[in-house]
Amino acid sequence: MNLAGILGILSGLGVVLFTITSAAKNPKVFIDPHGMVIVLGGTLTVALLCFPFNRLFGALKIVFSKMLGRGEYDYPEIIDSIVNTSQVYRSNPKAALDQISDEVHPFFKEGMQMLVEYGFSADDLENILQNSIDGKKKRDHDEVKVWHTISRFPPAFGLLGATVGMISLLQTLGEPGAQDRVGPAMATALVATFYGLTFANLVFIPIAEKLQEVAAQDLVMRNLIKEGILLIQEKRHPLLISEYLKSFLDVKLRQATGAADGKGQGKMAA
Repeated sequence: MNLAGILGILSGLGVVLFTITSAAKNPKVFIDPHGMVIVLGGTLTVALLCFPFNRLFGALKIVFSKMLGRGEYDYPEIIDSIVNTSQVYRSNPKAALDQISDEVHPFFKEGMQMLVEYGFSADDLENILQNSIDGKKKRDHDEVKVWHTISRFPPAFGLLGATVGMISLLQTLGEPGAQDRVGPAMATALVATFYGLTFANLVFIPIAEKLQEVAAQDLVMRNLIKEGILLIQEKRHPLLISEYLKSFLDVKLRQATGAADGKGQGKMAA
């Protein structure tokens, strides 16, 4: 469970509620079906014009799993799994699959299955793994593009709602008592702009940025796994594999992986 994602959602709701309750004398002014329909209805309409329905549904479905799912990938854990698998593969290739945990990244299990069970050559295996990575990268890019595109529309429709409200206000300026209605009418007109800015900056843009961050982490993980599988196929020494894969990580993660390797080596020596 991604604690940061949950805290972010709660914090966003808190900011909106605090703004509504503290900024207006009558918070009910923010309850405006007219503005809500213009902003959300207009955004949904344009989204349907830009993307096919199945792509929109797919983009919506993956939001909850990626926004509230895994916080960060455990790179030291996958490196440790690759190194342990390489030790088994050097002595008994057929047994390498049996010791892979079910919780490990599925790309690693798929790659090792192609290596152990299908016996692909080094070039064929590298091409297949790279094509899989490229395909995943494109799918992730398409998911992010949907939300980045959608995030552009709410402010524009919020401005449209404010414009419609101002036009309605100006039509009544010549009527008796119009001066008493100017303030409330302008406040109602600007509520649509508030909706547009809120949905864009607290919902759609954060979703797009989070999906982009998750995709970047997954890309690093898949490239790391690909290189590890190719080194396993070459039956390179586990220490070389460990040091090579740690070069993908920043300094802190390298140190964490080094500490984990030290513990693992101590257990094997015992």
